Amino acid sequence: MDPFVQDAPARPDRLREDRPLRHALERLLPPDVWEEATPELAEMAGLAAGELPELQEVAEADPPRHTPFDAWGRRVDRIEVAPAWTRLVAMGQERGVVAVPYEDRFGEHARIVQMGLLSLYLPVTATADCPLAMTDAAARVLLDHDPALAERYVPRLVAREDAWTSGQWMTEKEGGSDVGRTGTVARDRGDGTWTLHGTKWFTSATTADVALALARPEGAPEGSAGLSLFLARLREGGGWNGITVRRLKDKLGTRALPTAELDLDGTVAVPVGGLGRGVAKIAGMLNVTRLHAAAGSLGAAGYGLSLARDYAYRREAFGKRLADLPLHRAWIARVAAEYEGMNAMAFRSAQLIGEVERGGGTPELARVVVPLLKMSLARQGVWATSHLIESFGGAGYLEDTGLPRLLRDAHVQSIWEGTTSVLALDTVRALAGPGVTDAFLAEVEAKARAAGGPALDAPAATILAAAGKLRDLMAAPDEGGARRLAWGMARTHQAALVLEAAGWALDKHGDPNAAAALALLTARPLVGTDPGVPDEALGRLAFGDGPPA
Repeated sequence: MDPFVQDAPARPDRLREDRPLRHALERLLPPDVWEEATPELAEMAGLAAGELPELQEVAEADPPRHTPFDAWGRRVDRIEVAPAWTRLVAMGQERGVVAVPYEDRFGEHARIVQMGLLSLYLPVTATADCPLAMTDAAARVLLDHDPALAERYVPRLVAREDAWTSGQWMTEKEGGSDVGRTGTVARDRGDGTWTLHGTKWFTSATTADVALALARPEGAPEGSAGLSLFLARLREGGGWNGITVRRLKDKLGTRALPTAELDLDGTVAVPVGGLGRGVAKIAGMLNVTRLHAAAGSLGAAGYGLSLARDYAYRREAFGKRLADLPLHRAWIARVAAEYEGMNAMAFRSAQLIGEVERGGGTPELARVVVPLLKMSLARQGVWATSHLIESFGGAGYLEDTGLPRLLRDAHVQSIWEGTTSVLALDTVRALAGPGVTDAFLAEVEAKARAAGGPALDAPAATILAAAGKLRDLMAAPDEGGARRLAWGMARTHQAALVLEAAGWALDKHGDPNAAAALALLTARPLVGTDPGVPDEALGRLAFGDGPPA
């Protein structure tokens, strides 16, 4: 019998081993904030290397269950989740995954600390951050738009102990990303409350305490302009608040997360900030949930990269360790370079949102960077995790190694909170706002011009040239070229941010790794070229002769 047993990769302590993550925190946080936050980040890193992935395994093996009727035929719609999954959610709350931005300790830097916590927490917790992301977003919306509701609910939502969670109910069969087609109707009860009637096709927080939902008051106009935002308690008097669970969703990933299809039939709710402007009110919510989604992609890539690096020193092929094979080194280096760009953009975006929430910063820049962040990191996360699980060979395809989960769960980030095309269009719409184009180009060009040193001069020139191309494209953006424009903006912004990080790492630590990543990122065009194919030809190529008869 062959005695050989392959060593598995060790769970990493990423605060110590993940250089881009640690450097971003050290670089962007003032020294006193970095010192104060380090113990909390270190605690999360330790849990991510120990207890959290163990709970994740248990939660994934015990998926949610829906019992529509009890033994006597009474409708109960009981949803049961694994105790391990409930514990994962609670551990995130206890360690400030939601609370940190609402505490005063870190001020405008709180979102940076939160991004560090999320990057460590997310890849090993069976998507337990999904309800926490929506809770964070709900707190932000209530604080921005309804002081009375905020006073009542936000302390419970952002607590560390015995905290509540919130759902976010926007998705319907008719609409999807087109929320203007929302079919849920709100009826006035005459006492300041309303009842909601309709179907929410995809709800990922059926175990929450409250939910924010879009609905159209009776008599309101069609389209987005007629929508209002409502807050509902999910359960009243020991039972559901006018809610029937149609079914739990059978999904590619996020298998421990209880996602359901719900009918609302008399669900009592109250308007958030009065009637009207429902879509405008969820804009702040999307900023927050998109930050969390980006952190999910970032964490998956960073965690997978740490595992792949460790495995490369344990696995031998053709008489050598994988780490000693030039082809394998080049392959993992390409993933590492993309991760550098993802990491720099994630932490800069968190910094921008944190500043804006505290009344400072550059709102024009934040408006365009957040959709770019979520769009680019979601797709980069799928690309990175696909390559990383491949680096394990056949073991990467086995569910009991836990590796396929990284890819399955990464895929959801490119769908919820806006698909790639939706976010590209959001980018084009953002550019129409006053000062947005100038703010974006000023950020990129300032970082490129601040670079110094022989290792950074050529990449800086490449970034400035890309900014010049973007200036022309951004002057007259169009829907057909929205994805090309958005990707060019995202890659150029990432390169500019890695350039800044590389200069800091060389000066502070004599570390050349970020500069090497920058060389790889800028070796390929940052802004795509126009394919030169007319729209009519593209339509034929995409869809042939049109819909089937």
